[in-house]
Formats: sequence, C-alpha cells, structure tokens
Amino acid sequence: MIKDNKKQGGFSLVELLIVVAIIILLATISVIALNDQRAKARDARRISDIRQVRTALEFYHSDEDQYPVVDKSVVLGQKGSEKLCAKAVGAIVSLETPCSQDTTYMATIPKDPLADRQYLYQGNVKDYEIIFNTEKPSSLGLAGQYSANAEGINKK
Repeated sequence: MIKDNKKQGGFSLVELLIVVAIIILLATISVIALNDQRAKARDARRISDIRQVRTALEFYHSDEDQYPVVDKSVVLGQKGSEKLCAKAVGAIVSLETPCSQDTTYMATIPKDPLADRQYLYQGNVKDYEIIFNTEKPSSLGLAGQYSANAEGINKK
C-alpha cells in the first residue's frame, strides 16, 4: 500500500463559516448606514417642502392681505388640499379646481415623503402654523415635532 503524503488544499469548514459571518456583518452595517442616510434625506426634503410652502403663503398674504383660513387642521398634499390658489377660488384646494396662472401660488402642495406622516396646516387671517416631524437630527436641531409659521421654523 502506497501512502499519499500530499496535503489536500482548500479551506476548512470553520474558515468558510468565519468568512460568511464577516460578510453578513458588513452587509448589516451597510444596510443600517443606508437607512440612516435615507432618513436624513427625507428630513432634508421635509425642510425644503416647508420652506417652499411658507414662501407661497407669504406671496398669498402679500396679495390677499391674509393667510388661508381653515376651520380645522388640513393635511397638506392630500386629496382636496393639493394646491394653493387665490382666496376667491378657495385658497387650499384640490388639483381639479381651476385656477388661473395669476392666482396660483403653488401648483402642487408637497406631502410628507412617508405615507404614515403628514404636514398639518392651521390658519386664520393673521397667522398660520404648519406642523411636521423629522426623523433624525437636522439643520433645525434634534429629531421631533416642528412648527412653521411666518416667523420661521421652531421646535414644538
């Protein structure tokens, strides 16, 4: 009987399991970091959206000498509150409501990037408030609920 003294090449099962575990760990870290960046991007969009709405409301106020008046809170960007037109048309109205170019202050009011969150508008003749939430710390400060009005955006 001839003995073969050649050692077989390859990886042991333990070595393969260690490599697989490292790959899974790196993938998990990447997914967590990506989700964090997505949340920050959504917050940046929220802040941008609110600033655009504030600008449109100031143009409205400049022409109409008041802010859009609502009896109860309105969810911005939802069916029935999708654009900002002149007071004579109804101010915050649905996309189907006809507005001329001269009386359209915002052709499409943005909605929150996440389906389960919203921008709430409350307004009277002299003032308004838009309430929204951020997910992560941002240029505004810590994550949480914020209020926007003619004076600026502040933590609630």
